[in-house]
Amino acid sequence: MSFIHHDRNIEQMLIPITVIRGGTSRGFYFEGKNVPPQGKGLEEFLLAVRGSPDPMGMDGLGGDTIQQSKVAIVSPSSRPDADVDYTFIQIFPDQPAGLSYKMNCGNISAGVPVFALMKNMIPNVPDGRVTVWVFSTNTGKIMYMTLDVLNGEARVAGETTVGGVPGTGAEILLDFRDLAGGFTGKLFPTGNLVDTLVMDDGSSIDVTIVDIANLCAFFDPKSFGIGYTGLELPSPDGTITAPSGMAQRITELRLKVARLIGWTQYTQETVRQSALPFAVSVTPPGDYTDMNGKTVHAKDIDLVARFYIESILHTAAPCTGSSCPAAAAAIPGTVPNRILAAEDLKAGKGGALTFGHPSGTFSVRTEPVVATCPNEITFKELAYSRTARIICDGTIYIKNERPPSYSAWKEVDEITAGSFFLEGDSVSIQK
Repeated sequence: MSFIHHDRNIEQMLIPITVIRGGTSRGFYFEGKNVPPQGKGLEEFLLAVRGSPDPMGMDGLGGDTIQQSKVAIVSPSSRPDADVDYTFIQIFPDQPAGLSYKMNCGNISAGVPVFALMKNMIPNVPDGRVTVWVFSTNTGKIMYMTLDVLNGEARVAGETTVGGVPGTGAEILLDFRDLAGGFTGKLFPTGNLVDTLVMDDGSSIDVTIVDIANLCAFFDPKSFGIGYTGLELPSPDGTITAPSGMAQRITELRLKVARLIGWTQYTQETVRQSALPFAVSVTPPGDYTDMNGKTVHAKDIDLVARFYIESILHTAAPCTGSSCPAAAAAIPGTVPNRILAAEDLKAGKGGALTFGHPSGTFSVRTEPVVATCPNEITFKELAYSRTARIICDGTIYIKNERPPSYSAWKEVDEITAGSFFLEGDSVSIQK
């Protein structure tokens, strides 16, 4: 950690901080050299920055939502395959002194190259379209961020729109092509393009289980039974309302998927509280009215997806996790690929996949490298667009003396960490 400055009365530490809006989140960005190491004061420092344990963060910079309680720590990388190293930390305002290193956030990731360029971490950057290689310490994987650069800094002006963010901005393309196996070690955890689950009532459901940027089990509503169509909408809080028996059957499917991939710790009750594995229905394009009262037209999408997480139906789709259905659909023989029209994407040649969700649509660019063995398949591209903007750059003042209870912290449990996908990395607010 670099030299710490104090105020004139030696009552507060002065630490450089940058606040950046990345996608639909806002984060506190720090250079690694300016903060304590992980486990050696970093966590206490970050809680003070946000203003924890107060849920409102009144004595700090944090708000009362997890979209406003995110941290990025960025440093020049010593790795030959990366420009910068990036650590994401999620602070949970509703849980005093709770934080997690267990996840990544696509929205906050979008701000990383903007911050790195601003702090001159990358030498000799040319003007034009530039790709920054980012090593995620959370996942141990490389992410590729492509953006427009002028005079060594990220451009702000552009024509890219992100629902939930006023106006337009310069596109930042987030490519997660190397994130396969983050949860299980394999792109296809079972080694198969398709597995068949035998339900308790004796019926069979084909699923494709894919682990890239998220862990999803895809199924076709036609084989699911109980009158499910795949066009259903949740209530505003995500409660599953239709058809009758859906909540119980989707829980059974998720539990069987978990056990199939070796996650035997789950029970009927605990899988209802866990974000993973997602169960995702995929059905051919069809017109429907979304939760905002707007019509999603079949001609504008390649498929319709519904994400079932914990015991709810997601009101939209997880942002980073949306790379997973695009990856699955791009591989011939999978359940999502089966329902695509006969074009390049279905043939394994890649392209842009747009899917409809309960709050609108989402698009991801894909380019698979198809192989005979499912777990030898890789991607040249698996990317979607965000925007990011520096809001302020300055100094945070942290009291030297804080009550001991304010310094206590814990890393939240796996279920809580996973559930942050429901809000923190969601497109549900991108209406």
